[in-house]
Amino acid sequence: MTHPNPFGPKGWTPERVGDLSGKSIVITDANAGAGYEATRILLSKGASVIMPNRSVPKSEAAIARLKQEFGTTVDVRFIQMDLADLASVRTAADQVLAEVPQIDVLIENAAIAQVATRLFTKD
Repeated sequence: MTHPNPFGPKGWTPERVGDLSGKSIVITDANAGAGYEATRILLSKGASVIMPNRSVPKSEAAIARLKQEFGTTVDVRFIQMDLADLASVRTAADQVLAEVPQIDVLIENAAIAQVATRLFTKD
């Protein structure tokens, strides 16, 4: 009988991820939470990680922590991108395309906040 989990009966675990050397992975909103933890795992497997995030200070702090954990030569980069501003998204996309010869994995990590007041983006 085939197991319903595509990763097998033991499921997916970080230990089951193989060598990712030479792979470029883009993870949005990776300066905290699940995106940050995914970045940690992927860097530990040798991947290069590009983090399009809104906050410069939070991104710089996250990269400093990652370099402290994995060494200063770990390939993790930040590109500023605000999802509430489509011009910012286009600029970030252009920068990623200019800097990354090939994107092997794209993880669109984002959370939806329960906001009491309805807000509109500038677009």
